[in-house]
Order: sequence, then C-alpha cells, then structure tokens
Amino acid sequence: MTQQIYKGFHTCKDKGGYEHIVKNIPFKSGSGEDQWLTEGFYFWTDSPYWARKWLGTQNKVIGQFDIELCRETELLDLVGNVEHQLEFVKLKDTVLRHLDFVARKKICVHQVISYFRKRETIFPYSAIKAEDGRRLESIRFIDPKFQARKETMDLVTRQQMCVFEKAKDRIKLTGFDGPPEFTARFTS
Repeated sequence: MTQQIYKGFHTCKDKGGYEHIVKNIPFKSGSGEDQWLTEGFYFWTDSPYWARKWLGTQNKVIGQFDIELCRETELLDLVGNVEHQLEFVKLKDTVLRHLDFVARKKICVHQVISYFRKRETIFPYSAIKAEDGRRLESIRFIDPKFQARKETMDLVTRQQMCVFEKAKDRIKLTGFDGPPEFTARFTS
C-alpha cells in the first residue's frame, strides 16, 4: 500500500471569523443530487489557482491541506489513472444495465458514485479525484501541417478531489492561501 500526500485547497465564504473557520474547515458539502462527486469534503488539487477563482469576487478563505491516502486502494483517480477510468466505465455500465432506456439517457457521475458508495465491498474508496473539462488553455502537440486531427494538450485543468466522511481524519490543515490575515495568523 502506497500512502501519498495530496495537496488540496478548500474554498469557503469568509463568514464566522478566523477561529470559527480554523475549527471547522474543511466544510462538508451538502448531500443533494447537485454534488458532483457526492457528499464529502471538496478540494481543488495541486495548486490554489482554481480555489482562487471559485466564488468569484466574494470574500473567501482558502485553506491549504495535506490529504494522506493510499493511491491504490483509497483514491479513485479519474484524472491520472487510466485503469481507474476503465473501472469507472464498468461501474457506469453496471448501473446502466438496471435502468430503462429513458433513465439511461439521464445517467450522470453523481448517480454512479451514489449507487456504489452504498456497496462498500465493491467500492472501497475514501476519495475521488476528477476533472470537468475546463482548462486555462490548450496547445497543439505538433505543427498542424504534420497532423490532420490537430490533437491538443490541455493545460491548467480544473481538478477536484472529494474526500468522504470516513477519511476525514486523513485531512490536515497546513495553512491558508488567503486572505492575508488568515495566512499571517496561522500556526500549525
């Protein structure tokens, strides 16, 4: 089992003051069907770039975290692991077999994860990492005169990790990316 520390950035509204936020961050998402990766603690991964964009110009706090997970057994990595992506396709196909034609057309990531989170023997994961197709920019791999299809590489993709409640003890606040008064006051 390979434990790995993932860097995460959690954005929340600047409400309740420093002590309240330090005591309660990260905040767990709701449990509604609008939660992309189901209920859990959401983090922008690797860099605070997307955390700073989240919530627009609202007053916000960005907590920086270390998240320790086993990359083979605890994290379903749908960004950087093709085997995990293939596994997710199989999970999706399993759900589709139980649905009628109309319901199949409406299937979404949230529904697949919700279905399998209730079946821990099949779905032992404590967290999921995914990306939504947003990116800052893309660049062609080679000059188009050599390549008819013009494949590109996406850069600064928007990646999130959702850590489930059962792994909350694997999340450690290591500081703040902002606002400056939080950064200055924090001591680990």
